[in-house]
Amino acid sequence: MSEEIINALSRINGLKVTARTSSFAFKGLKEDVRIIGNKLGVASVIEGSVRKAGKRVRITIQLIRTDNGFHLWSENFDRKLSDIFALQDEISLLVADKIRENFDHMEISDHLVTSKTSNAEAYQLLLKGSFHFKRKDLEDIQKALAYFQDALQLDPDYAEAHAFIGETYLHYAGFNLITAEKGHSEAREAAEKALQINENEARAHKVLAYIHLFYDWDWDGAIASYNRAIESGLTNENEFITYYYIFIQKDYDQAIRIAKENVVKDPLHVISHWQLGLCYYFAGRFEEALHAFEQSLQQDSNFSESLRWKGVVLGYLGRFEEALTAIEQALTITRGEGLALLDRLTVKILQQEHAGVVEEIEQMQHLDPCDPAALYSLLNMPEKAVAWLEKGLEARSVMMVSLKHFWIWNNIRQDAAFQRIYKSMHFHEQRALKADPRSHQLQEGGAAKLSSEEIVEVTEAISQLLMDEANVTDQSLSLRSLAEAVNLHPNKLSWLLNRHVGKNFNEFINQYRLEIFKQKALAPDNHHLTLLGLAYESGFNSKSVFNDYFKKSTGLTPRAWVKAQAKV
Repeated sequence: MSEEIINALSRINGLKVTARTSSFAFKGLKEDVRIIGNKLGVASVIEGSVRKAGKRVRITIQLIRTDNGFHLWSENFDRKLSDIFALQDEISLLVADKIRENFDHMEISDHLVTSKTSNAEAYQLLLKGSFHFKRKDLEDIQKALAYFQDALQLDPDYAEAHAFIGETYLHYAGFNLITAEKGHSEAREAAEKALQINENEARAHKVLAYIHLFYDWDWDGAIASYNRAIESGLTNENEFITYYYIFIQKDYDQAIRIAKENVVKDPLHVISHWQLGLCYYFAGRFEEALHAFEQSLQQDSNFSESLRWKGVVLGYLGRFEEALTAIEQALTITRGEGLALLDRLTVKILQQEHAGVVEEIEQMQHLDPCDPAALYSLLNMPEKAVAWLEKGLEARSVMMVSLKHFWIWNNIRQDAAFQRIYKSMHFHEQRALKADPRSHQLQEGGAAKLSSEEIVEVTEAISQLLMDEANVTDQSLSLRSLAEAVNLHPNKLSWLLNRHVGKNFNEFINQYRLEIFKQKALAPDNHHLTLLGLAYESGFNSKSVFNDYFKKSTGLTPRAWVKAQAKV
């Protein structure tokens, strides 16, 4: 439930949602919400619980401000657990509505969660696989694939599981567990299967974007598939576009900016900092790369990918002993598998200890020809480097895409054979980067904008409704129910209140409730009632919200205001 609410809210344009990994870091901990808000850099926290008994569930949800711990909203739900996805959609929409009511305008789709499989056990297996997949470490990737394949055994038409399998195979190739040809072939087949089942499966489009970039060398096709993934709802996954900026555009600043945004979204996730470290590394900014990898290791000291990359950048910084120590730690964790063996050779070359390095390179088995090519380039041995690049061209090695800008090839870049290989990559056919479609989703008011005539008509209808005190004091009144009462889509009403009236829904309704409270508080017949009781009668459903709104509106506490009126 938590995961799907996070995913659903992340699809709302303009709403910053901390990703699952960082959010779940506080699961089960009794941490003060103000401390959580400070660590995550968020204005509010959604807190809740799910209790299951047989086929029924009780869901408790609260929306809490992190600056003062005030509860903006809380509610309990008792539901029959017949359709988990319908329940996730209902709760996600409700939470999204409450966020919008308390903050600013945002466009919310009529449905945020759609059914992905009818098999609950297959769904559980996919969630387990997703947990391991998100770490993107050697052992976790292998575990993830097994879970995704088990999910497909239970539901062969599970599009999301096919898409996850496709992306996992890309990582298999990246870790040199299989060849680039096999990895991309398996990934393509899985992605295409997913899209046959669901043409809007976002992850499948992202997998194709990777394949077009790193294997097909179809530069414009890569961006087209990436944009289609975004249009289909891909969220919080910016690593593809950072690689495009690094290898094709040579816009390191843009790649770093995007990676930093991802750190903000997921500040406690090992991968967020690791990805930022990679961007700094390819930009040649080794000190900053080292800091990012160390931040990653603060989240998980056994994350082998950050350890080996830390070793590499330490090597480029001339701190060779520390570099080799970090790489050996990575090799211990992976039991001697993975790319850390090549990293150790890289550090030896940087250390000018070339004796025996060439022999080691020649004795190793190389699934990816670009690996020895890069080492020979560092050794300034263009003939051997180019010979391996020829093999990389034939095998369509993943790192052939790096020939355009990666500084590791600078030693051999002027070699005639290198230039011939470079030209065969057709980098010149790449056009200007097409903008991410999310940047054009909402203009001023976007699709929700109303005409002048509609504004007058709707405003009048709302005024008529709110002349009835019973409507104003109804604590169940929401933006969605008010929109329905005036025959308007909630997105349009949200736009009207926030962009035209200049108030969010709660501010707009609470101004009416405040006037009702003032009348009740000054009425002689009500002197025996508490001010909080009168606030509840006026439609407020939270002591903290009432006191906060009253102080902001009048500059006084409710009790001080009543006393001041008595003196008049």
